[in-house]
Amino acid sequence: MEMNLFGEVRASLRALGLEPGATEADVRSAFRRLALTCHPDVVGQGGALRFQQIAGAYSLLKGLAPDELRHLSGAGWRQQRSLVKRRASTFLDWYRSRRDRARQEAEEARRAEQAEERRQAEERSERVDRVLEQYDRSLSRRLERMSKSADAAQLNDVLSRLRSSVAEVRRLALGRVGTLINRAEVRQAVSDLLCRWDVDEKTARLVGALPMEAVVLRRLAADVASRAGQFPNSLVMSLLALRSRDVLPDPLLMERYLVTVRPECVAAILRYWPDDSAPSDAALRRLLGSEDAQVLVPLLAAMKQRFPHAVPRFRGRLKELLEHPAPAVRVWCRVLLAQGEFSSAWNAGVGLRKC
Repeated sequence: MEMNLFGEVRASLRALGLEPGATEADVRSAFRRLALTCHPDVVGQGGALRFQQIAGAYSLLKGLAPDELRHLSGAGWRQQRSLVKRRASTFLDWYRSRRDRARQEAEEARRAEQAEERRQAEERSERVDRVLEQYDRSLSRRLERMSKSADAAQLNDVLSRLRSSVAEVRRLALGRVGTLINRAEVRQAVSDLLCRWDVDEKTARLVGALPMEAVVLRRLAADVASRAGQFPNSLVMSLLALRSRDVLPDPLLMERYLVTVRPECVAAILRYWPDDSAPSDAALRRLLGSEDAQVLVPLLAAMKQRFPHAVPRFRGRLKELLEHPAPAVRVWCRVLLAQGEFSSAWNAGVGLRKC
């Protein structure tokens, strides 16, 4: 209420052209001076509004006691204005403090909200991960069951076709065997196929191309060794792993094949014979008993180059073979016998010198 009165006094002083701190005499003098310039009786109706303004201002100021006029228009006004300024400054400081605190609280709330959102997102992610992990395990088990079921169906189909009496069906089955060959029942089925039916070049190539592990290959080769004489050379080479870089040939298995394969295959087996071993005397005797030059020539050459220690034990048979109709056989026998005589003479000379 006091602030409104201060304002009205200030407005009235301005209407009369006075400054704050004017006295009652100043008010009266200013009103008279202005009334002469705007009274309707003096200037007509054009000054009526202005006269009403100064008359209203004069009435307000005239109604104040001298000390009230002095207070409201002078020091009191300045004190009040200073108080208002102080209050405004205090309010502004409070407002700024409140604003800063509100901003800080809002920032803390925002951070807390973000932290909560991150926590919830992590929880959702963990839940999703658990669900996906469970789903993956379930799917893996299902696929494993399906795979086993499919493998069983494929296995039964392959086994059935391998046992077919139609050669083309058996060849188709061999083309589908793949890694199933390393299963005992499939290896046995292939072994039965090789032992029961005639093996042509197509079948030999299909069997030779099967991705067999070393132990499986040796078992299969051992199972069908008695039929080696009926196999094409390419199948014999594959079963004995003679050209393999991953599987070492087995001398015992090679010897079983050596005495049963076709004559034209003997040379290949002897050519790949391991350097640190030799066929047994029984195997050599059986081979030397042959009259086929395809067997004798590579055998005699091997005895000269790789098994010279076996020559003395077979001199009788070598002498008999000097009458063989094949020139190559006779030549190799003479070379071996001459080598044996030279060795005997050398050994005898060494013995005499020692004496």
